[in-house]
Amino acid sequence: MDLSSLTPDKQMKLQYWLDVIRQCRASGLTNQIWCEQHDISLKSYYYWLSKIRKLALEELPRKKNGIHMCTDQQSTALTESPAEFAELSLPDRNISRSTPAAILHIGSITVELYEGTSAQMLENILKAVQSC
Repeated sequence: MDLSSLTPDKQMKLQYWLDVIRQCRASGLTNQIWCEQHDISLKSYYYWLSKIRKLALEELPRKKNGIHMCTDQQSTALTESPAEFAELSLPDRNISRSTPAAILHIGSITVELYEGTSAQMLENILKAVQSC
């Protein structure tokens, strides 16, 4: 389903639930506690979470036999700019970092971030992941 094909009422409802989900996630509370505090049915929360995830997946480019299927517009955008690589410095091996401060899951890519990761390093990582 194309998001632009939704009626204005459905777009508003979708936006409402997207905001609810973002607020819940940003709260640091469990979904159940947050929903109870805001008088929201947990069943409705998960229904809309599932619906929004499905819509988001439909917006991603399709794969065929493990190869990304790009539209002409996406293909043009990819061929117009040359590939770039970001140089990343490795941390001092003497520093013991057993658990990451944050773990990002972006599609099939997992990035572990440790305390002391510079803003520049994070920016380089995100640019590299975005180009995948």
